Amino acid sequence: MFAYIFDTRYMYLIGPFFTLLLTFISIRHQNKRLPSDGGRAFAVDGASAKGKPTSAGVIFISCMFVGVGLFSHVTWQYALLYACAMAAMICGYLDDKNPWSATKKGLTDVIIAVASGTLASFLFPLEIDIFLLKTSIEIPQPLYIFLASVLVWVSINFANASDGVDGLCGNLTMVSTVTFFAMSIMTKRFSMMNNVMLYLCIVLLVYLWYNCHPSTLLMGDSGSQAIGVFLAFFAMATGNPLSYIIICLPLVLDGGSSLFKLAVCRVTKKKFMSKIRTPLHDHCRKEWSWPNQMVTERFTLIHIMIEGAYLILLYFSLY
Repeated sequence: MFAYIFDTRYMYLIGPFFTLLLTFISIRHQNKRLPSDGGRAFAVDGASAKGKPTSAGVIFISCMFVGVGLFSHVTWQYALLYACAMAAMICGYLDDKNPWSATKKGLTDVIIAVASGTLASFLFPLEIDIFLLKTSIEIPQPLYIFLASVLVWVSINFANASDGVDGLCGNLTMVSTVTFFAMSIMTKRFSMMNNVMLYLCIVLLVYLWYNCHPSTLLMGDSGSQAIGVFLAFFAMATGNPLSYIIICLPLVLDGGSSLFKLAVCRVTKKKFMSKIRTPLHDHCRKEWSWPNQMVTERFTLIHIMIEGAYLILLYFSLY
């Protein structure tokens, strides 16, 4: 809104500061109204989260939307795209408040994913650049919608499954988001998603202040599901959705291990990966005796090294 009235240069200074302050005040004064976490029955140390305020995502994601809406240029097409992430946030909040059945959750995830994939096919390039191979592929729109929907769906579930250790999902999301931002600059693929990347990092900084170990606040499904949608959008906005696999690799391995194990077990009706706990952060805590802080720090450090190597390879492939 204000971006259409005032000089854009000032918005880059005022907007982030306003959003940071708004998020801090909102979390500080509204967290008592959030539902309490019921603990995770099958997660390692899941009982430690019981009773803590959860679904903080509904606060910091809402603050992000306010910041983006007030201080960025937002077209109606992108507003519809943001609405998909908002729908994921709302559904996550309702599930945090009164847990949904697996069928209901799965169905809403599919609806949000298909809506997101359809809108993305009109806003993001259908020509997929594979920078490391210095080539590109033109994707027919119906196929793009299908693949984009799959990407959004798995991204929602990856982020959701990885939100089980203090600071883990937030830290990994920030590293991935910064890498997507750097990639967009290096490839000169700018879009309105760049503003979202900036504001998402800002609100996550405030959230992580309360979520560092020992946490006093949890993002819940309202945060992780919206984050999953945005990470998929960021990958598509760069013109190379395949980059999601590398840039979000720790999330893919951590959360994806649960989906892969569950899918194989249901299809084959046999035990699979029985000696490996999923998500992988639970395996590290239970089998390798890593404390929570160590899991978060080591996963984050590994993530930073992967992103650094990827950006170096990308630089040499482009220049």
